[in-house]
Amino acid sequence: MKPEQIQAQLTRVISDAISGLRDPRVPMIVTVERVTVTADYSIARVYVSAMTGDMDELLDALRGARGHLQRQVAEHVRLRRTPLLEFHNAGDRPL
Repeated sequence: MKPEQIQAQLTRVISDAISGLRDPRVPMIVTVERVTVTADYSIARVYVSAMTGDMDELLDALRGARGHLQRQVAEHVRLRRTPLLEFHNAGDRPL
């Protein structure tokens, strides 16, 4: 599969998984702006934004839920190994 296809699948799966989190630091609507993967697919950088709430708290919550989110990726995206998820504020870096 091409990196663009993997990134699209990861975006969809991670968005769904985040919407299912029951953490008060995660607002109702969190947008996964984009996902980029390294050439060897070992790391997936997930850029998120939210209309409400504290971005630092959101990123802390997502980092705390990393294991759960990676399991969701492992279940739904067919890759030899599941990439390590890194969460970033989408506003910190230009497209």
